[in-house]
Amino acid sequence: MGVKSLRSIAVAGVAAGIALAVLPAMASGAVATTNTANHVISHTKSVSQSSNWSGYAKTGTFTTATGHWTVPTVSGTGRHFSSQWVGIDGFSNSNLIQTGTEADVVNGRATYDAWWEILPAAETVITTIAVHPGDSFTGTVAKVSGTTWKITLTNNTTGASFTSNKTYRGAGTSAEWIEEATSVGGVIGAPPRFSTFSFTGLTANGANPNLTTAQEILLVQGSTTYSTPSAPSGGNSFSVTYTGP
Repeated sequence: MGVKSLRSIAVAGVAAGIALAVLPAMASGAVATTNTANHVISHTKSVSQSSNWSGYAKTGTFTTATGHWTVPTVSGTGRHFSSQWVGIDGFSNSNLIQTGTEADVVNGRATYDAWWEILPAAETVITTIAVHPGDSFTGTVAKVSGTTWKITLTNNTTGASFTSNKTYRGAGTSAEWIEEATSVGGVIGAPPRFSTFSFTGLTANGANPNLTTAQEILLVQGSTTYSTPSAPSGGNSFSVTYTGP
């Protein structure tokens, strides 16, 4: 896999994202977390290993990607950060447009938020959408025309929704559906313990992405595999399981 984009998060409490560069200043009182570039470790039997991503990435040319997922329950001690998202780019270049949820543990307390981000800018928390474990979400990033893209995130459980047009200049060379271990202070930490959850009804360019196990990504840090996606079902759905200690 290629380099993943840089994602900085300035959230009142926590955040999620991707990053390969210096983090911007964070809001006062916020916990600074950063989505780190994909940092692939190796390829084993056609399966990619990353220090921070787990899920599926498909390469090609993409103008839209959609995913549905259920927010996992997280637990643990100390501070651990994770996010669940759909995005375009970041797999083989340093651009990325994405939206999703975060499920973090801060001082032993679980916290949840919704967000959108375009690298290299900092994450923007969507304050109008409350997030709870078990909530069903749908996220979409879609090109409107030229450099105008639409970001949409909906909590299907509560009906709360966010839609906004943004300027994005990425090449659109990959689409991803990811569970991520978010970095804090530029360091990628272990994710929190999370309940198994699923990404379902995935689309890329409006069609079934027909994912294969060759596009699978395992989240591996050192000798520990923390997060493992299942084989895709129907080419457009898979589950993610915490496999750490």
